[in-house]
Amino acid sequence: MSLYTKLDDTTLRQIVQQYNIGPIQSWKILHGGVENTNHLICTEHQKYVLTLCERKTAKETTLLASILEHLESQGFETSRLIKTKKEEPISFYQTKPILLKSYIEGRIENNFGELLLSNLGKKIAQLNQIAPVHKMPPQFSYGLAHFYEIYKDIEHPFVDWLKEMAQYIHAPLHLHADSLPRTLIHGDIFTSNVVIAEGDNPIIMDFEESCYYYRFFDIGMAIIGTCVDNGQLNPNKIGSLIEGYQEVNPLNNEEFGLLKVFIAYAATATAFWRFRQFNILVPMEDRKDSYKEMQNLANQARNINFSA
Repeated sequence: MSLYTKLDDTTLRQIVQQYNIGPIQSWKILHGGVENTNHLICTEHQKYVLTLCERKTAKETTLLASILEHLESQGFETSRLIKTKKEEPISFYQTKPILLKSYIEGRIENNFGELLLSNLGKKIAQLNQIAPVHKMPPQFSYGLAHFYEIYKDIEHPFVDWLKEMAQYIHAPLHLHADSLPRTLIHGDIFTSNVVIAEGDNPIIMDFEESCYYYRFFDIGMAIIGTCVDNGQLNPNKIGSLIEGYQEVNPLNNEEFGLLKVFIAYAATATAFWRFRQFNILVPMEDRKDSYKEMQNLANQARNINFSA
């Protein structure tokens, strides 16, 4: 994890005093994302996650808070937002927004079995049935509409590949744009963003990329995030995920016809994010080639026949 902001014990306790959660008994840094700094906070009776948003604006963080409140109001199981004593959804450290959320007990599972994937498919289907929040972004934050941002003044084989993939993805999406359902989506369903609670109950967390977009994009992203074994897409796992989804929120024939496209799209978008993040925005020598994993999955999706 890239830890951008280091909070000492005194500062952290001062921040937490803005909330009605009682005194801190212990805390530690949680490893995971690269755009937030997360801290596990333990009080006498509860555990919480304090998220310091390194790159999000106050407006973006407030929207994320409203999404969490909306999901709770709709009975969708995920992290619960904790408001300040003044009933504010966010607080600040210097100029950086802070969210405080309930901690979900469970485990992170890197290898999902078929039953767990079916359960996850049902959860995604439930999520995609919830109405979007007002002023939710109408596009994915590192989706097709943003690929052009690295075209200019960058000469690299990845950019040439990205342009080719953009054409492959754009044509069918443009053709079916009016008939593909758009819903509230999570947008980043990887195993690291799913806590497995008791009874193999998958709880989807971290809605930072949530937007109002094609619901099938959520499935495509969940496939590259949970249905890959040793760098290879697993058709049996893909089938289990989709079967679970179908039980709750049936897909239409057009969506099934675009399965390969949306898997390729999700992998390409993730490759784009990794390339831009670790080669341009925050260069990191040990992660600069991480985009290649997703590039490989995108190429597989184009060339392998899947049965849903």
